[in-house]
Amino acid sequence: MSLSATILLVEGARPATSLAPLLENKGYAVARASNAKEAFNRLKIDAPALAVVDCTTLHTDGSKICAELRSHLDSFPIVIIVRAGTNPAKIDCADTVLTRPLSPRKLLNRVKHFLPNSTGEVLKAGDFSLNLDSRFLRLNKTEFHLTPMQTRLMEAFLRKPNELLSRAYLMKTVWKTSYTGDTRTIEVHVRWLREMIEFDPKVPKRLLTVRGMGYRLMI
Repeated sequence: MSLSATILLVEGARPATSLAPLLENKGYAVARASNAKEAFNRLKIDAPALAVVDCTTLHTDGSKICAELRSHLDSFPIVIIVRAGTNPAKIDCADTVLTRPLSPRKLLNRVKHFLPNSTGEVLKAGDFSLNLDSRFLRLNKTEFHLTPMQTRLMEAFLRKPNELLSRAYLMKTVWKTSYTGDTRTIEVHVRWLREMIEFDPKVPKRLLTVRGMGYRLMI
């Protein structure tokens, strides 16, 4: 676990009991927000590793804030805390829904589950490092939580940095198929990776398309 990780904490402006001290006492940096707009600004400024949304201190069930965060970072881990009696199925954009009353240990265990850790194989190339177990990609000081397929695709690129990888190679290596009749799946996943690692995804400088041939990750 990386104790220097930043956690985005979304809770009421004046909660009766803030979760910030609990998280800070465990060594985490806490970026606080009290609404969707502030939460989005914190995403850009603090590059948190995950979000904890305490709906019990907000005038909302958390669905709007959760959807707002997810719309900007598709693979961003989100832990939501709701009141007893709330139907967790209605908050389908969160990775975990916890219910009050809530023990500190339970919350910390869920936070730890989604944060990068020191175990597992880590691939490093240039400014990139990828933990294959936790599926966290780190670029300089920014961390991204990847889906399993995004992880496998990024792994393919990191194992062969600066090399041209054909679409056929990626289909076979990542998707375990020799079928190349439809490569839109590759294009979609490449676009998702670019949204994380490129300054301007529309003008990529790191993950390049070689027209008619494939892709190359520049290190």
